[in-house]
Order: sequence, then structure tokens, then C-alpha cells
Amino acid sequence: MRTVLGIDPGARATGLCVLSGDQILAHRTITSEGDYFPAQRLYVRDVVTTAVLLHDLHEAELIAIETINRPSWHMKGRAAVDPTALLATAEILGAILGFPWTNHVIQIRPNKNGSQPLGTYPGVLVSPGERRKAGWEARIGGGQLRHARSAYDVARLASRNIARNYSLAQENS
Repeated sequence: MRTVLGIDPGARATGLCVLSGDQILAHRTITSEGDYFPAQRLYVRDVVTTAVLLHDLHEAELIAIETINRPSWHMKGRAAVDPTALLATAEILGAILGFPWTNHVIQIRPNKNGSQPLGTYPGVLVSPGERRKAGWEARIGGGQLRHARSAYDVARLASRNIARNYSLAQENS
């Protein structure tokens, strides 16, 4: 069973989740109280330090990080989007990618990670407040755990991609 550290970098909050198979070994959300851009140095340091700590503590074999999409400056006749949050997210992404990891780092494209119905996530990734309303299982959650759920999705995608690639390699050999 491969242990994967999934990371969802964000301008204001970054989620981290360590998976071994389908079991969550740990999850964290690191937040910044400062301005989006430039990203607070303390925030960047805390994200990298926590990622290294979780990686080492759980002996992660793989690091998977969600990348960012190229912005579209033409928003169907509306004003262009302020790129500040995107730039700050890119700073966190760059800090993780630039760290001298001893393991392989793969990049996972954004694709609604963390945006599945709450009932599809393990219980530790759904807060008591998110469970209060009837029908919470079908809702899409927000809040701080959204980033940990996204990191969970990133780690799961990485695990599946590695398993699929391994199976294809076995078939071709």
C-alpha cells in the first residue's frame, strides 16, 4: 500500500492529507491571516514545514500537489479577475515544488478537488457544523476542511494514477 501526501495549495489556506490506501493517516489545514499577495513568509514556511513533517512522520512514498490553471482574463463580458489569489497560490505551489524532496513529486490538475458531496468523504473531513442540517451528505461543503478534502482528493487521484500506471507497465512487460 503506497503512502501519499496530498497537498492543496491556496492563497489563504493550504490543505494537506496523508493517505495509505483509503485510510487517512493525518490531515492539516494551514491558514494565513495576512494579505494574499505577496504570501506571508510565515505562511509559506508553515506550509513547507508541515508538509515535510507529515512526509517524514508517515514515511510518504509520494507527494502529490494540485497545480493551478492558467487564468482566463475574458470573463464573458465582465471585468478581468484580480490575479492576486492566483499569484499567492503559485507562491505556495512553487515553495513545495522547489523543496528538495527525496521522493517523487507529481502534479495533479485542478478538477473540482474538494468539491464532492460531503457524504462521499471520510468522517474526519466533515465538521460537526457541516453535519447539522438535514441532507448534509448531498451538500458541497466549504470552510477550512474544504482544503483538507481537496488534499484528500489529490492524494487519492495520485494513488489511483500510480496504481493504474503500474498495472499498465505490468501488462506491457
